Amino acid sequence: MIFKKYILYLMISFKKKIQQISNITLISIVLLICINFLLGWVWEIRTNIKFKNFEPYDEIVRKSLSLNKKDALTLFFETHVTAERYDYAPYLGFAENQGYDYKFVNVSAELGRKTISPFLCKKNIFLYGGSTTFGAGVTDDQTIASYLGQILIDNKKNICVKNYGRRSYYSFQESILLQKHILKETIKPNDIIIFLDGINEIGYRDPKNTNLLTQLFSISNQRYWNMQDIGFLVFLDSLTINQFVKLLLKKIDKKNTNEPKKIYTKDYFENIKITLENNIIFRENICKSYDLSCYNLLQPFATIHGMYFEKQIGGVNKSFVNDKDSIKFLKKRWDTLKEAKGVTNISDALANSKKLGYIDKVHYSPYANKRIAEKIFNISFKDID
Repeated sequence: MIFKKYILYLMISFKKKIQQISNITLISIVLLICINFLLGWVWEIRTNIKFKNFEPYDEIVRKSLSLNKKDALTLFFETHVTAERYDYAPYLGFAENQGYDYKFVNVSAELGRKTISPFLCKKNIFLYGGSTTFGAGVTDDQTIASYLGQILIDNKKNICVKNYGRRSYYSFQESILLQKHILKETIKPNDIIIFLDGINEIGYRDPKNTNLLTQLFSISNQRYWNMQDIGFLVFLDSLTINQFVKLLLKKIDKKNTNEPKKIYTKDYFENIKITLENNIIFRENICKSYDLSCYNLLQPFATIHGMYFEKQIGGVNKSFVNDKDSIKFLKKRWDTLKEAKGVTNISDALANSKKLGYIDKVHYSPYANKRIAEKIFNISFKDID
């Protein structure tokens, strides 16, 4: 009798313990979810308050953009906040896809960036490149593509211009994007293809977010009962509270750590040149096979070509002023790439510049974009005409 009562007591106690643990676990999960959402909400509000009277651009940069303070803030948001919307792009990694509903920065993966251009054309000019071709930091109407489109309109040339520059893209990704457009019949025979390369060339590398995409793919490659193991880790990493802690630790680590000076070997720079040259070979064969007029252009480099900043600028995006190591690295890459076979050097587009050619470290000002567009028009005139 006593033994039965003891067993009953143990069972009741065990049940209470289980109930307590369940309650604590449930409350902890609910609190974690609430804290996570609350932190995300507060973080967003704090960001909006921070940007309320924010001036992202130095006056000298804003002047080169021909924008008032309100429009400059709108451009900054659409370039660096709204525009950070990427879709997964097979074989390429990613593509900007924020839509066509904005004031200054409109882009989709299928149509490219909004561009001033003739319309109802039987022939097209496709521009491929990185963020400088995309026009990061300038409005839709101030990109190289838009200035080229306006030149074509002024010269009564019924040739449409398509801007497929994408941020951080380099020669390999551009070559893949060209092939996708050919296979989708976006590009037709006799079209003109312009590649603007140089500033993003640092040798072969994997696209942005490759590690995350690899991790996500590995989830689908697991047994059904093992998917949760990797999936749960990805879920935890995505939580706002985790992202906040990682950002905080990154800032602390940046303050307390002096990064060692990077040493670049001769082989490193040789790989940069070989990567570009190989992609030029791919393109030339493709263009010849599909009856396309292709131009591989080596773009002007910041601190080397055109008018650069005399002193460090204010605002969010700084310049390379006083950064001797970065300037030296740029110069070395330029010296390497200008020797690449098959490339046409258009750095003289910014020769004898009378206005500021850049709006931050490497991105062109509207003035520089217009000069480069004029150079492209002159080089490709025989195919345009």
